[in-house]
Amino acid sequence: MGHVRPSAQNLACESNWRRRCPRDCVDGYKQPHQSHRQNRQTHDPCRKRAHSRLLYGCDRWQSDRGSDAMANQIQGRSTSYDRFRAASPRGLRGWVRAVRRLNWRRVQRMSRRLELGLTPRELQVARLVRAGLTDRNIAERLFITRRTAEWHVKQILNKLGFNSRSQVAAWVAHDEAIGSMASLSSGHRHNLPLQLTTFVGRGNELAELERLLATKRFVSLTAVGGGGKTRLALEVADRTLDAYPDGAWLVDLTPIRDGNLVARVFASTLGVHERPRQPIVETLLEHLRSRHLLLVVDNCEHVIEDCAGLVGTILRSCPGVTLLATSREPLRVSGETVRHVAALAVPDSRAPIDLSELAQYEAVRLFLDRAELAAPGFEINTENAPAIVQLCRRLDGIPLAIELAAARASSMSPDQILNRLPNRFALLTGGSRAGPARHRTLQSALDWSHDLLSDDERRLFRRLSVFAGSFSLQAVEQVCSDHDLEGRAIAGLLGSLVDKSLVLASVESSAPIRFRILETVQQYGRERLADRGEVERLNRCHCEFFLSVAEEVSPKFRGRDQQVWHLRLANDVSNLRLALEWSGGHDPDASLRQIIALNDFWYLDGLVEEGDGWLTRALGCYSARNRLKADALARGGLVSYWRDDIDTASSRWHECLDIYRELDDREGIGQGLRWVGELTEWQGDLEGARRCFEGSLAIAKEVENETSVADIFRQLGRLAMKEGQHEKARTYLLEGLTYYKRIGDHRFINVTLGYLGLNAIGSGDFAAARSYLEDGLAIARVLDFTIGLATPLMYFAALAAAQGHPSRAMRLSGASDALAASAGGVATRLTRQLVERWLDKSRLDLGPKRSAAHLAQGRAMSRERAIEYALKD
Repeated sequence: MGHVRPSAQNLACESNWRRRCPRDCVDGYKQPHQSHRQNRQTHDPCRKRAHSRLLYGCDRWQSDRGSDAMANQIQGRSTSYDRFRAASPRGLRGWVRAVRRLNWRRVQRMSRRLELGLTPRELQVARLVRAGLTDRNIAERLFITRRTAEWHVKQILNKLGFNSRSQVAAWVAHDEAIGSMASLSSGHRHNLPLQLTTFVGRGNELAELERLLATKRFVSLTAVGGGGKTRLALEVADRTLDAYPDGAWLVDLTPIRDGNLVARVFASTLGVHERPRQPIVETLLEHLRSRHLLLVVDNCEHVIEDCAGLVGTILRSCPGVTLLATSREPLRVSGETVRHVAALAVPDSRAPIDLSELAQYEAVRLFLDRAELAAPGFEINTENAPAIVQLCRRLDGIPLAIELAAARASSMSPDQILNRLPNRFALLTGGSRAGPARHRTLQSALDWSHDLLSDDERRLFRRLSVFAGSFSLQAVEQVCSDHDLEGRAIAGLLGSLVDKSLVLASVESSAPIRFRILETVQQYGRERLADRGEVERLNRCHCEFFLSVAEEVSPKFRGRDQQVWHLRLANDVSNLRLALEWSGGHDPDASLRQIIALNDFWYLDGLVEEGDGWLTRALGCYSARNRLKADALARGGLVSYWRDDIDTASSRWHECLDIYRELDDREGIGQGLRWVGELTEWQGDLEGARRCFEGSLAIAKEVENETSVADIFRQLGRLAMKEGQHEKARTYLLEGLTYYKRIGDHRFINVTLGYLGLNAIGSGDFAAARSYLEDGLAIARVLDFTIGLATPLMYFAALAAAQGHPSRAMRLSGASDALAASAGGVATRLTRQLVERWLDKSRLDLGPKRSAAHLAQGRAMSRERAIEYALKD
């Protein structure tokens, strides 16, 4: 580096520098002037090696002198040598002089004249080398062959004059010219950070955001902490660089807490300096007015008011500026287009696991990608796939949570990670030290969001963790309000938490808005609730509210709008289960009351086995013999009957009748007689059953219970049908049908029409039978209860058998069995008794093998196909 006299003030600096650098890092630059012509168009390996040694020397010097500013300058500016790789020795000597004199402005000016010497693909490979990937890993990541990857690495080593991959990694890590390039395919000016991991998924979001940025000037991305807002914004910025002649600039607001500094961060990012007696905002606007660029404003939520003000000013004053912001809540600036960044797609919990299809789910792909980085060679297989899928589901598809879980793959199997997930905030730590502090653990990401809430927002947020699944505004107002949090303030606070991405809102055109919290966020809220000692009180409030909901809805299952009330409970089924779970250990009376109220819901939703489980546990620890226990035994006997467990049904019904008699409860005695009559009828004692039904009918009329009167007329009609008294049966059934229509109980209108159809089959009136059955099936289709569709199909099977179509009868019987099984139950024995005499004849006509084949064909039918087949003449 001779022929240039160093300035006096840098003699000491140069002395130290030259002493630390190997000799050939300086001597390599001393090339004879006479050789420059023949070398004008060639690369000089000697100079390349010298450059790499120069960087090494600078790094050594910096390590000895701590954070010495001059060392930082030398190290950073010297790397601009790469822009002169294809230049003449004269250009190279100019660069050497500029570096030697520490004339950084000239270095920068000369650096802008030339592009980097590596191709875009080589730069991409170089950063993957920096990330520690092998040639095989690089080939898989870039979808190229391993031989191609090896060739690219060899080209990089040759062009840079390096001998090892570690030198390439060091060069990428320290080279500002590379480090500031997030886009490896664009030469535009920007400061987007280099991403050392692949961007996974979000193809639809990227396409939409590219479209929006082409037509909108301000787009904001909102999501919960760790939801992937920043990474998505940077990827979009990288992909749209060509649209902005003045580049794309990341304005990171993370480090500041004072909103007054927002404008200064913008200015500093863009290289705008303060001017005397001029506000920094005016200076910034002057700089931006004539430019066409993209500003990526990251992490706005903690200075949102000042950030929104500045963004609004820029939008009004600088027509060429487009802004893409990330925040946990919208900025609410005129012209803002808000897009919520949803969690990554996870496999459906109800779908079977298919290894060949798991790659289509973004959450699984992200886990596998990051796990392979943590544990090279990690692969998904049949043994670990269920745990990986469950991990992604339990972590709600939150990218940060999945990445932190995948980082554990170096020391734990997916099953081990999953087993430790209940303590996820201790488990999910160890994020990149190079990233923001708030993203190094899952706890810190949520702490950041929580700390930005007002006191009332925090109070409501932690109380919302008491819910399971989705919940309504009414539920929140009833459960979460107290003297510290007024009910009338909850709607506004809940909306604020939705805006801040801590609560999700589900909006459907014809239904009230439902809210939910991601499981990870909910667990964080529960810990805050426990810290404040509010768990017990909130659980009791939650249980009391959902008990009141169940008891309000229960009688409406026997009236009009049954679908509406069924949907009401179906929406809250997770909360109903949670309330049952809590009351089972804290309030046995509340537990039994809720089980009684949910009896019809268990049946209609195909959950009779679950309902029986709740009841068995509750009765096991309930010793009192009171009306509540008798009612529970009556409903429990019915559930056992639906499950075809006749012994348990008999035990429960006889015990409930005994308790009603001990209490001299007339209405209860009438109900008990009805259920004992069902058992007596099934056992074949038709006369004993009649006495029970007639005694129950008298009491029902006495207490004016129209629903019970209708039920008993239906039962008496069924009994007469079995006795072959078809006209008497028809009279009873039509009387019951009149009551059901008056009440508006469409479910039992359907059942009674089915009985009328069977009675008509028995009397040989097949036309009337088809009419009754078709009317009943139409009602069942409107109600859309699966179990309610299974029984009419069985009656159609009986009609086909009676008309001499055994094959059709077997297919319809198989379809009925399949529907009943899918709804969690089977047809009751009394129902089967009504049709077996016809179906037995069809089995006899066909023989065992053909009967089984036709039954299998029916079971394979879809619901709609089975209904279509039944209605076909």
